[in-house]
Amino acid sequence: MKKKYLLLLLSLCLAGILPAQITPTADRILYVNKAVSGGNGNGSSWANAIPELADALKWTRAQYDANNNWLAGDSLRIYIAEGTYKPLYDADNGRYQNDGGRDNAFVIMNRVHLYGGFPSTGNPGMGQRNWKTYSTTLSGDIGAPNDAADNVYHVLISMGGGNVHLDGLKITGGNANATHQTPLVRIPGNDITYIRNTGAGSLLSGNHSLRLSNMEISGNTAAYAGGGYIFGTPVFTNTEVRNNTAVERGGGLYFTSPYEDPVVAGSLFTGNTSKLGGAIYSRDDSLVVINTTFADNTATTAGNAICSEAAYISGQSVRNPVLVNSILWNSTPNAVSMIENTGDLPFIITYSIVQGNSVAAGTGNSNANPLFTNAGSGNYTLMAASPAINTGNTPLWNAANITGTMVDLAGNPRVAGNAIDRGAFELQTVLPVSFGSFRATLKNGQLLFNWNTETEINSDHFLVQVSADGANWETVQTVQSKATTGNSHTVLEYAITIPLTMLGLSAGFLLLGTMAYKRRRREPAVAAFLVCILSFACHKTGIVKSAETGALFARLVQVDKDGAQRVSKTIQVVRE
Repeated sequence: MKKKYLLLLLSLCLAGILPAQITPTADRILYVNKAVSGGNGNGSSWANAIPELADALKWTRAQYDANNNWLAGDSLRIYIAEGTYKPLYDADNGRYQNDGGRDNAFVIMNRVHLYGGFPSTGNPGMGQRNWKTYSTTLSGDIGAPNDAADNVYHVLISMGGGNVHLDGLKITGGNANATHQTPLVRIPGNDITYIRNTGAGSLLSGNHSLRLSNMEISGNTAAYAGGGYIFGTPVFTNTEVRNNTAVERGGGLYFTSPYEDPVVAGSLFTGNTSKLGGAIYSRDDSLVVINTTFADNTATTAGNAICSEAAYISGQSVRNPVLVNSILWNSTPNAVSMIENTGDLPFIITYSIVQGNSVAAGTGNSNANPLFTNAGSGNYTLMAASPAINTGNTPLWNAANITGTMVDLAGNPRVAGNAIDRGAFELQTVLPVSFGSFRATLKNGQLLFNWNTETEINSDHFLVQVSADGANWETVQTVQSKATTGNSHTVLEYAITIPLTMLGLSAGFLLLGTMAYKRRRREPAVAAFLVCILSFACHKTGIVKSAETGALFARLVQVDKDGAQRVSKTIQVVRE
């Protein structure tokens, strides 16, 4: 009788009436494909892929319940083909075998890594992945289509783990709008209370090695905070956070773990809205944001891009949050600042473009328009004339040593040219001039400009420009290219000296330089008269005053023979 029963079970499994026992490969990989046809569904190959991600994750949770050390010293990778997957089971530890309605969620256990972006046909490997071409979507829209009222509170939850990697996924459709705390949602090691109003797209907590890369978090809504709620030390790389809304804090992400070290690198935040921190609200004292673009996010009270409440607490080791090589810009400015500090540990900002009435304090910053390719259509790559090109700090990027950031957000080489670009995207076009060193010094009442070029192609001349605020520029000298016929592939050295008393004469210098360059004949008396008039009119301009008492910035504009212009990095004049 027992033998007949076993044979019956086997025949039912083979017929597909009962699911096969899930069986990872020898190197601990499970395959998931919504579009799989045939196979036994045990997840051991693409041919035998599990149709639903929810079933694969339910199985991992059952293993965890049976032996919470089942992946000690190892990890499980789940490869997920393109398609839309929805959470089918209750997030609670005691109810996850059931459909829990709005409490459904994809629950990720410790040492379980998800990789999306595989094509749904063939036998693709990691080299065939493309997270934008083969979109793997985790959607919280489990009810009526296009009706958020019955969407899940959280699309994805990872609580209490120490090693989780999410890569190549789109998380969308979470609606954390509940006010009730019960029934509790229990995840191994944690009870989630009062949290159904926070972290609609993802609720991530307690992870000391949480990595998210090649991700999109979009179209999530929270009644309190965050399209994504983060408690721990995550690293976000090459991630898009788009069109999320939180009523109170952090429309895109809400970091709420003081004394941790979250990192956001090579990412894009756009279209996110909240009262405080349109894109990010952070309580983390040591948040690091590097080579990230914040564009067209909105806060109604403070911090269109970021609102930080990082604060010093006696007896605790704390560090200021840091912003490096980034762009913070809105196509339609409003009265709210881009960065707001509500605590007593302000951001340290370097080599960044931050929109505002004045340049952000710090090295290499500006508030010049970054010249996005087409912000109106959501294209935040850089135009060829952008002041963000080659003006980031490459050593700072390299020092960050962030895993998986050899490419920019578009999948192109991260550094193209002689320096890294600011923001999430790297312009790949080879520029007609490759600038080498560039130095500007104020010494004994004179400005000394020294620079060299490593290559020049079709180069005509340079405009030497100075600025008191890093945004409004005046040309103070025109210098002809030393390249024969405008082309050179060897290092060319340039040096000019301008008396400080002549700084107000930018328009006159440009005019006279142009006249001399084009060899147009003019009477010496007329030129001298023009200089005298300009000297009188421009005496003690803002540029002169800034040079004498404050900061002064310099840059080079290279002009091609066809009139096209390219701008060098912006540097601060050094006093000697």
